[in-house]
Amino acid sequence: MSKIMTVTGWVDSDLIKNTYVHEHLYTTATPSVLSENPLMALTDLEKIEVDLALFNQAGGNCIAEMTTIDYGRDVTKLKTLSERSGVYVVAVGGFNKGTYNRSFLEGKDIDEVASDLIKEVTEGVDDTGIRPGLLKIGTSLNVIYPYEEIGLRAVARASKATGIHITTHTQAGTMAKEQLAMFMEEGVEPGCVIIGHLDQLDDFETHLELVKQGAFLGYDSIPKAKYNTKDRAIDFIIRLAKLGLHTQILISGDFARQDYFTGYGGKLGLDHLLTKFKPELRQRLVESGLDADKIVDDLFIHNPRRALSFKETGH
Repeated sequence: MSKIMTVTGWVDSDLIKNTYVHEHLYTTATPSVLSENPLMALTDLEKIEVDLALFNQAGGNCIAEMTTIDYGRDVTKLKTLSERSGVYVVAVGGFNKGTYNRSFLEGKDIDEVASDLIKEVTEGVDDTGIRPGLLKIGTSLNVIYPYEEIGLRAVARASKATGIHITTHTQAGTMAKEQLAMFMEEGVEPGCVIIGHLDQLDDFETHLELVKQGAFLGYDSIPKAKYNTKDRAIDFIIRLAKLGLHTQILISGDFARQDYFTGYGGKLGLDHLLTKFKPELRQRLVESGLDADKIVDDLFIHNPRRALSFKETGH
């Protein structure tokens, strides 16, 4: 039985239902971010719980929360949200992209960083006992800086040592192939990697190459008007499904601002992908002559179960 580590402990993967694998629920962000946009702070538990209730009512029961130590992570708040809402929450170890991770990684020894990550994965964050269920690392637009490479390799080594899977931030989908190549250099299997924000990359051949290697791709900007990826995501899902490769795609919204949340007065709400996007996707799949119910269940349930489960050597 495959297992997923949540903020409340191990969960059998077959208990996981509709899942988002790239969201933010609680984050203090950073002082520089907040000075530009105060709406980036998500710290009101009651308002966040409104959206978790909507998500739960729409059939969702698991969210992988992407806030890292360099962007205002608080795993105790995530545990509180999980316990109050009944939604499984997966926390992350690791780091965001270079804008945030530089001071944590620049000039550091890769193995020392990996050792710190391994300790979090096996013992918990600080003295909380709460363990991450994914390790995250990010890279910048069209470049991987030396300190980002330290993070990539450290996360890879921690993954190899513990069986935890990896999730990434790409900037507009760039450097995705380079991320995966570096992980593979370190001995990580592609099936242990989720490459984020790929719906922002309008290059189907790159998507095809990555999924054929076995990596998971995050189509995780779908509800956001500024990225306008919904139609592309549906098109790419249909094209991959016709090849039997939709089994490597994961759906999320990456809600990182107050104005995405119903509880904060926003228009979308955390249930949006399940109540609005999923029916539209299903209809398009039917029109394409595909097995819509199976594909939708794969995207929202079965793919996340595999993407979030530890390798057997990890527990």
